[in-house]
Amino acid sequence: MSNLQVIVGEKIKNYRKIKGLTQLELGTKANIKQGYLGDVERGARNISLESLEKIMGALDLKPSDLFGYHEIDLKDENYELESIIQKHSEFLRTKRVEDVKMIHRISLEIFNSLERKPIE
Repeated sequence: MSNLQVIVGEKIKNYRKIKGLTQLELGTKANIKQGYLGDVERGARNISLESLEKIMGALDLKPSDLFGYHEIDLKDENYELESIIQKHSEFLRTKRVEDVKMIHRISLEIFNSLERKPIE
């Protein structure tokens, strides 16, 4: 399996979960078999452009949603961190600007409080 297959599969899986769909639901919506979708998400199967287009349509994605992010090196020790950041980015893109700003402020407060040393 190629790195690109794994990366595309991971992104499809992330978007499917963000949309709250099971593999069966997405497969039905995209008119593809659940087993095929599972193989694609694991990077075990090379997806055809036709199937990719069906999945993107079912998830309401643009090509840039799948291919517009920086490249992820699966051998990099920071892969897990990059994957989590990507998931948060994808999640936040579905929210209103006001909500994203509020989440940002809350995150800053949490990290600032974690970095403060207790007074002795």
